[in-house]
Amino acid sequence: MARIVAVTGGIGSGKSEVCRYFASLGVPVVDLDQIAHAISAPGSTAMQQVRQHFGDAMFEADGALNRRALRERVFSDPDALEQLNQIMHPAIRAQATQELASHQHHPYVVLAIPLLVESRADWPMIDHVLVVDCAEATQRKRVMQRSQLSAEMADAMIGAQSSRAERLALADTVLHNEESLEQLQQNVLAFHKNFVKTCQ
Repeated sequence: MARIVAVTGGIGSGKSEVCRYFASLGVPVVDLDQIAHAISAPGSTAMQQVRQHFGDAMFEADGALNRRALRERVFSDPDALEQLNQIMHPAIRAQATQELASHQHHPYVVLAIPLLVESRADWPMIDHVLVVDCAEATQRKRVMQRSQLSAEMADAMIGAQSSRAERLALADTVLHNEESLEQLQQNVLAFHKNFVKTCQ
């Protein structure tokens, strides 16, 4: 039975980079963001529900989800964000559980889960929580650069997530990501070597 390592962290913390490096080490990665993207395909059951709740303005003419419009809507309205989560989370959880089960021959599997604080009770199978951490100022700078967002929108997205303190309180391991990419990769490799030993 593969053990499950949840990788979490605030937006802009470097979770994706950490997961890419785990994958390069041969560790299977089940990424909830990727699953969410896949179930956001035009015409899917989840997208039909999103259209019912949020209207046609959230969609392009070809039926594709207008991610920017939806993001602006839900990050300015906590009730809207809660509605979206109630639509997306059960579908994401079902797909993730299926993918986790397909990797049972590995020592461990990484579950990339951005909102673990908000949904910890939904994931009782997690064996170890790895939090990728950085200062909020670093988060804001990365989010603004990556997505070409205003400081106000970046702050709204950071503010809509759990606090840094709440994430750190869940951590079994903390990976600090204020330095170079090379340093981050060295930290991931050190974790990997040590954790594989505990799986034997």
